[in-house]
Amino acid sequence: MKTDNLNNTLDSTRPHSKPFDPLTPTIFHERWWLEAATNGAYEEVTVSSGGRLVGRLAYARKESFGFRALTSSGMAQFQGPAVDEGTGGVVSRNMRRGEITRDLLAKLPRFDFFYQQLHRDFSDGLPIVESGFSVQVRFTYEVAPANEEVIWRNMRDKTRNVIRRAEEQTDLSEIEPAHFCTLYDVNLKRRGASSNYMFQPNTRALIEAAVSRGQGRVLAAINKQGDPAASIFYAWDDRVTYYLLTTRAPDSHNGAVSRLIWDAMREGATQGRIFDFDSVGTNGSVLFYTAFGGEVRPRYVAKRVTPVYRALQISLARSRNITARIKTFNLRVFA
Repeated sequence: MKTDNLNNTLDSTRPHSKPFDPLTPTIFHERWWLEAATNGAYEEVTVSSGGRLVGRLAYARKESFGFRALTSSGMAQFQGPAVDEGTGGVVSRNMRRGEITRDLLAKLPRFDFFYQQLHRDFSDGLPIVESGFSVQVRFTYEVAPANEEVIWRNMRDKTRNVIRRAEEQTDLSEIEPAHFCTLYDVNLKRRGASSNYMFQPNTRALIEAAVSRGQGRVLAAINKQGDPAASIFYAWDDRVTYYLLTTRAPDSHNGAVSRLIWDAMREGATQGRIFDFDSVGTNGSVLFYTAFGGEVRPRYVAKRVTPVYRALQISLARSRNITARIKTFNLRVFA
C-alpha cells in the first residue's frame, strides 16, 4: 500500500476527548452545525425534567404555498430526537425514553409534512408510532474501526486493485472548501446534472465550519497533470466519520474516489471511529459500498403527512407522469 506525506497528517489527527453526550449524539446535532447549515434559521423543541434538559429535537422549517414542512437541517442525514434517558434499569430507561420522545413530538409546531432520518442510537420507534407518525427503515453501510491491515484485507480484491492503481496515478492533497464547491458545480454541469446539496446556499459555509473546527476535511486526488481527478468531503464526531459529498471529473476513473474513501476510512480507524457511508441510494452504490467490507445497518425514518398534503403529492406525481408521457410521445411522433 502506497502512502504519501499527507497520510502523516491524517494519522496525527486527534479525536475530541469529551464524554458522550446523549443530547448531542452526532455531529448533525451540534449547534454549530445547525447554525452553519441553516444560517441560524433552525428551530428546536426541548423537554426538561427537574430543571435539567433531557430532550432535544432540531428541525428546519420550510413553507411554500401555505404548506409547512419540518425536515432535517442542511446536510444532516441523521438527526431526530436526542434523548437523555438517564440511568437505572431497563424498564425505567425505556419508560423515560418513550415519555421524552412523545413530549418532543407533541411540542412540534403545526406542519403538513415531517421527515427525518434518525441517528444510529435511536432504536425505539414505538413512541414515534404512538405519536401518529409512521416509521420506515432505510439502510447505510458501516465499517468498524480496526487495524489498517484488517480493514484492507476485508475489502474486495478488485477494490484493492483500483486503489493501488489510483495511488500510483494520483497524489493526495487537502483543498479549500471554496475550491471543492467550484469543482462540484463544474463537474455536475459537465455531466448535465444537478444536486439538491448545491442548491443550498449554506453548503460552502457548512463545509468551512466543519473544516475550521477540525471536524471535517476536503481531500482531493490530484492527477499527474496537477488537476483534481476527484474530491470528497467527510466530517466526524467522536464516534463516527460520515462520508458526505463526492465530486469526480467526468474523464477520471472511479478508482480516485475509492482511494479517497480508503484514506478517510483509515484515518478514522486510527482514532477509533466507525466509517458511515451515509445511506444507500442506488443499486450501484450498494455494490460500491459493499466492496469496502462494510456491513448493512438500519436507520429508522420518522414521517408524517397530512391528508391534504398527501393528496397534493399524488396530484403532482400524476402531473409529472403525464408530462413525461407527452414528451415521450412528441419525441416519437415528431422525431
